[in-house]
Amino acid sequence: MNAEENYQQILAELKNRASVKQATYRSTRAVFEELKSVLSGIAGSMQKDHQDPAVEVAYRENNQFEAQLKFSGDMLVASMHSNVFTFPEEHRIRQAPAVAVDSSAAYCGVIYIHNFLADSIKYNRLADVGYLVARIFVNRNKQFLVEGEGQLGFLWSEFSTQVMDRAHLLNIAQQAVLHCIKSDLVAPPFAAEKMLTLDQKQSMIANSGYPTGKHIGYRFRAELENENNVS
Repeated sequence: MNAEENYQQILAELKNRASVKQATYRSTRAVFEELKSVLSGIAGSMQKDHQDPAVEVAYRENNQFEAQLKFSGDMLVASMHSNVFTFPEEHRIRQAPAVAVDSSAAYCGVIYIHNFLADSIKYNRLADVGYLVARIFVNRNKQFLVEGEGQLGFLWSEFSTQVMDRAHLLNIAQQAVLHCIKSDLVAPPFAAEKMLTLDQKQSMIANSGYPTGKHIGYRFRAELENENNVS
């Protein structure tokens, strides 16, 4: 190729990829802003309808890419990645009819929903573990797919026929809150806590307590099955 041919290819790639990615980012950002509004609305409804002063419900935005919904001992953290992704050939989005018609439809932004213990954030316990409840992939046309726990893993799996709107976001957010509430903090086995180094003790003092997460100390069937499949 000569210099002019190279330059024309650069322009073509900018049109075919960069412009699509920018449009995808804008669509994902719009969806995330709507999700923040949904979470704020859920907080307001819970504050009004669950009138127990001992159960704190609160919503806050940390920045343009993260929002938190606190309900009692749980914290649901919604965050948006600032980049746009595509997928390996075996991913189900790649197999969707919409992508077969237009391969650029596979470019997606991603929104994450994590579950943390509220005390992990309150006391800044940096060693505590949060868990991914769901991730939402959105393309420039607002076609979307949800991967997640429980019903979040299969209710929104038809990428080509789903277009994101407030009703979908409300249902997704409610399912995420339900999953968090139903997932209790489980004590680790006694043997897992028998020994404690001085360094660990000092670290716990500095971080306001034992490192904690809802699944600490236990292996779940899905995790074990996944490891077996990989091996």
